[in-house]
Amino acid sequence: MSGVYQGAAARVSLTQVKSANTAAPTFQLVSSRPSLPELSARLDQPLAAASLLAAFAEADGVRSPGRDRPAAEPLRGRNLAVLLGSAPVGDTPALSRAAQELGAKVAELRFAEPAPGSTDVRMLARMLGRMYDAVDCGLLAAPVVRQIEREAGVPVYRGLFLDEHPARAVADLMTLHECSRLPGATMVFAGDSGAPRAERFLCGARELGFKVILGAPEAFAGPDVNFFVDARHSPHWTLREGNHPVDEPRRAENHRCVIKAILLDTLARP
Repeated sequence: MSGVYQGAAARVSLTQVKSANTAAPTFQLVSSRPSLPELSARLDQPLAAASLLAAFAEADGVRSPGRDRPAAEPLRGRNLAVLLGSAPVGDTPALSRAAQELGAKVAELRFAEPAPGSTDVRMLARMLGRMYDAVDCGLLAAPVVRQIEREAGVPVYRGLFLDEHPARAVADLMTLHECSRLPGATMVFAGDSGAPRAERFLCGARELGFKVILGAPEAFAGPDVNFFVDARHSPHWTLREGNHPVDEPRRAENHRCVIKAILLDTLARP
């Protein structure tokens, strides 16, 4: 089954965030728990808080095992190609490590991006489909990705490792949700709230019950503010709980777990 999978939060509404105090729900409720690929298939569909919580649970369920038990490798024998183009982008080790922890082999391929619609793209896609079980197209142009999707005959992802990918928004929300002790925790967000990544993140935060305030963290310092999200220096966002940085290793691990859950749902289902 082929398809471009955008990540666990991809059905989050992209409605413009216009007010710091907007309290109306921005997601529609769903009646059953969708799989992560179903959640990630489109960017223009809403996502319920229940679906986000289910995504968190699914990601937590694939967390790396402890020393007391051996690691399972459900993707042993599967091969993933990561197309990086001619320049390095994003945190590719997150995707490679996630796939390898599940037992898959990863090939990172750098090359000059072919022109959309060219014979080179068709040949590349068919070769990838014969050699690999799934392909991540990183930041290749959308027409090239669509052609690879049509021709490869295997699942195609669009930059699972990128900060702009919805998987990152889900992972960051998961981290803050784990840190939150009380319902209605206050979150100050600094940065462009109208950017697609920010819209997905803020909609998800509100749906999970966070009270979101837009503005510079320095303007809202105080005991009543639980979390700061500094998105002014994209692509890397800084997350703080009170005056302390959020545990970066845990944040990276959650990102990797979300990626692992997407890979499993895509490649390990019978």
